[in-house]
Order: sequence, then C-alpha cells, then structure tokens
Amino acid sequence: MEHHDDPQLRKLLHEWRVPDAPASLDARGLGPSHSWWRFLLTGQIRVPVPVGLAVLAALISMTAFLARDRWRPPAEPVRSAFNLKDFQPVQQVEVRVIRRNHANE
Repeated sequence: MEHHDDPQLRKLLHEWRVPDAPASLDARGLGPSHSWWRFLLTGQIRVPVPVGLAVLAALISMTAFLARDRWRPPAEPVRSAFNLKDFQPVQQVEVRVIRRNHANE
C-alpha cells in the first residue's frame, strides 16, 4: 500500500495545524525597516573591487578631461578662405530624373 492511499494518514494530515511563527522571527529575518533617506545617509552598497576601480578611473579621467578643456584659453575663430565675390548663377539648368527601375541606364 502506498502512502497516499492510507486513509488514517490522510485524516491525520487534514487535522494537523501548523503553529504560527513568533513575531521575533520576522524581526530577525527581515531586519528593521528604514526609510530611503536613512539609507542614503548611512547605507552601504557592496561593489567588487575591479568594478569600483574602473568607475574611479573613469571619474578621474572625465574630471581631468573637463578641467583641461575649461582652463584652456579660447581658440581664435577660424577665418574662412571662401568668399562669394566671384559667385555666378548657372546659365542653363539640366535636370535628370532617375527612377528606381531605370537607374542603370
């Protein structure tokens, strides 16, 4: 006879009630609840050392790059060698319409 066919065991399992967990168990398992601002002031985030070093190196290099550009004297404006003094309009306009089917002609 298998265990799920035993009527006495089935009756005993239906009568059995699990006792409630004590309140102290919730406090130990979940820990005290804190607000988000308290976490910002006293919280910790665990980061692997290589990730922390990479972030630190990126922040240092970005700061150096931005500081270098900020203290650099402004460059002189580039003067254009192009002028429109000799510009002449086109005498005759030739328009060619290219269609997708006849693009190779």
